Amino acid sequence: MMQAILVFIVVLVFLQGGALVYLVVQKRKRANREHARSDWQLVFRDDIYDYATGERQDMPTVQKGNEDLAELELFALSNLTATPAHLERVQAFVAANMHAYYEQQLKHRRIDRRLNAYEAVSQFRLVAVAPMIHARWGNTIEKEESDVIVRTLVSLSPQDAIAIAKQENWISFFGAILAVGRSQDLEEWVAAFEELTLSFKLAILQLIFDRDETRYIALVRDKTTDENPEIRKRALRALTRIGLEEDWKLYVPYLEEESSWVEQMLALRFLEHVVPADAIPAILPFVGSRSWWVRTAAFDALLACGGIEQLAKVSSTHPDRYARQKATERLAKEMKHHVV
Repeated sequence: MMQAILVFIVVLVFLQGGALVYLVVQKRKRANREHARSDWQLVFRDDIYDYATGERQDMPTVQKGNEDLAELELFALSNLTATPAHLERVQAFVAANMHAYYEQQLKHRRIDRRLNAYEAVSQFRLVAVAPMIHARWGNTIEKEESDVIVRTLVSLSPQDAIAIAKQENWISFFGAILAVGRSQDLEEWVAAFEELTLSFKLAILQLIFDRDETRYIALVRDKTTDENPEIRKRALRALTRIGLEEDWKLYVPYLEEESSWVEQMLALRFLEHVVPADAIPAILPFVGSRSWWVRTAAFDALLACGGIEQLAKVSSTHPDRYARQKATERLAKEMKHHVV
């Protein structure tokens, strides 16, 4: 019995010693591997920079297993130092050397890997994977990934993104803004406007406003009378920035009591920016509006149109106490400004 116990103890000590040796060896192997990866990354950093800048014509190679390190260097290069010419060479490198890697990442079971791959192929314009991404969108996936797919397709294959935008109603306005906002040129989106879902229509009108896209003024003018109030409001807002003096007649229907306060405010903001000579009579009824936003916009428009005399009359004779008070404040501010 004692002999068996001693044998067991010897075997146990031997196994523990073997396990310890194994762990030490594995730790050393990992350290050596990480050291080798780090050395390779430094060499690749110089090589890819030389290739991107044209100092070398042959493409550097990506060592198998180091694709993640290559990706880090490619991101850093394209984000921090690359010119358009450099980016073109980086994209050519990715297409030639990283295509298979990104196909694997796009199929990965972990969503964080897939999301990172979407961002990478979008930044590096890896158009070859667009059909694969579009096909994945039709599968049962989380909403977060679905939104990212649409944004990625905007960069890689706008027509595929537009096809999705014609049928998906669950994408939010902000999601649509993030997607369409990746387009440098809105022409394809504007051409398909009538077929798009509401979120994308609103996003396009918002981007026309944000980018001062005067070439799409015909679309904006047309949508100021759209039956959907949200589209009307976005169009009216866009027109406050890109409209011409002749467009103020489009706002006349909204300078009425039965229109919404948002539409009234936008109409007044347009008058403030465009300043038509005969606008003062249309502005005066709104200085006594119950909406603070409308009232403020009315005073701004009145001053922009040179209505100092009318402002003085409002301060002394208007039946609404708040209108008189506001007019007095604005008049005093204007007088102080002129004195100074």
